[in-house]
Order: sequence, then C-alpha cells, then structure tokens
Amino acid sequence: MYVPGFGEASPEAKAAKHLHDFFTYVAVRIVSAQLESYNPEAYMELREFLDTNSVSDGDKFCAALMRRSSRHMNLALRILEVRSAYCKNDFEWDNLKRLSFKNVDGFNTKLMREYVLETSHVEKPDSDK
Repeated sequence: MYVPGFGEASPEAKAAKHLHDFFTYVAVRIVSAQLESYNPEAYMELREFLDTNSVSDGDKFCAALMRRSSRHMNLALRILEVRSAYCKNDFEWDNLKRLSFKNVDGFNTKLMREYVLETSHVEKPDSDK
C-alpha cells in the first residue's frame, strides 16, 4: 500500500530507524546495569555522559561517546556489541507483531465504541460505569 508523506523512506524504514534507536537505548540500560554492579567508576562515567547526551539518536550518541576518551570508546563498543546481540538474539519479534496487532485492534474498537456511545445518546452498560 502506498503511504503518502514519507518521502524516500517507507513507513517500515522509519519504524526500523526508531527500533534501531530503541535498541541503543536498551543496550545503554543493559550496559549501565552491568557496570553498576562490577565497575562503579565506568558506571558513573556513563551516567555523567547520559546527563548531557540524549540517546534519542542511537548512532549519534555512540559516535559522541566513542570520541570522548579511550575509556568512553570501550563503553561505546560494549553498547554496540550489546545492541547487536539484543536485536539479533533477544528481541521478541513475533511478540512485537502480536502486541502491535492487539493494540491497534483494541484501541480502534475502544475509540469506535466511545464515539458511538457519545453520538447515539445510549446509556452505557453497567460494566463500563
């Protein structure tokens, strides 16, 4: 299905970019939790970097982290490694599809039901009160 307004990229390509950035966010959380328990100094360095750098663009975040210092380079490499492993081995793709279908269908039904109730002046069933 053609979807206007997406320029050169398809909606799927845009979603893939958002997932890519989300995988970076997840990897940062995983690495941070690992460091907190066995390397408090590196944990603090990562936390300080996070205070001034957004993870909203995962590649930009990792590039900036790599260039900060050699210690930060090692943190960035670990994040890249975890990001790749999480995407390939741990992210539940089938569950994402199932939950996406469920959410779209569920919210569509809810919104349509609310609209019909609002516009038809029918009393809500006791279960909705």
